[in-house]
Amino acid sequence: MKSTNEDRFLDKTITEIIFYGHSLSEADYAYFQSVFDYLDIYSENIVLKFYYTNYLMPDMEKVRHEMTVAVRKLIHNYGATMDNKEKGNNLLHKLLGVELKLDKR
Repeated sequence: MKSTNEDRFLDKTITEIIFYGHSLSEADYAYFQSVFDYLDIYSENIVLKFYYTNYLMPDMEKVRHEMTVAVRKLIHNYGATMDNKEKGNNLLHKLLGVELKLDKR
């Protein structure tokens, strides 16, 4: 059986994706799209957890707000790539129903 690069690095039994120390910039969206597509985050019970460090010690709320905006933008932009636009528009709400965790470390 022929193996692809995805088969070697991503296990279909993954149930949780943890993001830590990542800017979630648009430059990385294609990478995230390939992972999200491969694991089928809309249909499968995949938990996305986003962790971050408070790099602006006195202004924790600003850091939390920036990460929340970045996560929402990532999910929104990924949803826009889906063939079924209704699913794409509903993706953030669906993930929140399963579990979308934003936490500081």
